[in-house]
Amino acid sequence: MSNRRTVSPVSTCTVLTCTSDRFWDVYDNDELPTVELVRDVLDNVLRPRKTVLRQSDTRFRLDDLLVGMLEEAPDPCGQRYVAVALSLAHEKGTHAVIDVAKAWLDYLFLPMLTIARAFRTEPASSQTPTIDKGHAELRDLIADREQHRCAITEAFDRSFVTELLQQGRGQEIPDVPQLRMQVAHVLPFLLNDLDDPPGVHPQIKDPAQTRDMLQSWTNLDFKKLFGSKINSPMNAIFMTAEEHHSFARFRFYLEKHTYPNSPDKYQARTVQSGRRFSNGRVSTDVRFRQVEGIDPPNPQLLEIHAAFSRVLNLCGAAEYFDGVEQDAESGMTLRMDGTTDIGSLLLCRLPMVAH
Repeated sequence: MSNRRTVSPVSTCTVLTCTSDRFWDVYDNDELPTVELVRDVLDNVLRPRKTVLRQSDTRFRLDDLLVGMLEEAPDPCGQRYVAVALSLAHEKGTHAVIDVAKAWLDYLFLPMLTIARAFRTEPASSQTPTIDKGHAELRDLIADREQHRCAITEAFDRSFVTELLQQGRGQEIPDVPQLRMQVAHVLPFLLNDLDDPPGVHPQIKDPAQTRDMLQSWTNLDFKKLFGSKINSPMNAIFMTAEEHHSFARFRFYLEKHTYPNSPDKYQARTVQSGRRFSNGRVSTDVRFRQVEGIDPPNPQLLEIHAAFSRVLNLCGAAEYFDGVEQDAESGMTLRMDGTTDIGSLLLCRLPMVAH
């Protein structure tokens, strides 16, 4: 099976209490096409267990999580990884299917959700010189690429308006809304720290497991796409503070399939009906300019962000954490009915440096 090297099933096999050899026996079986394996898992593993999966965690829809991981996988290798794991779980019984679903939720989707949204734009004092310099350089690059406009709404950078006026170039200011702009990372900055031991980042229970599962589901090559590149134009978009807030919460994503033959052109889509961008639109076309020396956003990273957006919305995790975050912003007031998720609430309140 091609691209086997990008799948790292050790953590998943630990959850399933099976050997890696057993996983590879199924994964490498060329007589078992992925399409057939996925169909079998949907029909014989997930549909019969829909009710018990839904009831196993009242906060999230685990049945939709698993269906979403299969149908929205950002890469065929990731789709096969999920299908093989669920097939092996099926052999052990319903408890194993529930266990692997909760493991993916706890070690992959919830960490991604919390580290993406719980960021500060002010770095810690010990990191300020390096991070401030890198962030300022990145902002300048993507502001040039986007011509000082929000890539999503085309609003103009308010701080650049001041600069133009000071230079006597007021005639260059376009007749569009002027708003505060920010650098939005496509994939969270702290994914760079998945080599750290457990306990360094409270939002990530076990960085090694998160890395294994992220790499397996997305086919992401950490060596090529991370390190210094995580804070580069290939992983960054210039957008308004409001759009940045929504993008980091996976409330919208950039869809490539609408324009498969147009390089660097996407359609920005919201995940929930009725939700709009700050310019009032429910969807909008986005095209990144080709600028010498400045990479456009990496299509694979955008597809991974889109896949997380769709699955987090399908299983209810994004909406759930929106509610938890509202609790945190209200001063951790506990609900009278006892439904406050204190653990998740504390995660939302944890300070974090994202860039």
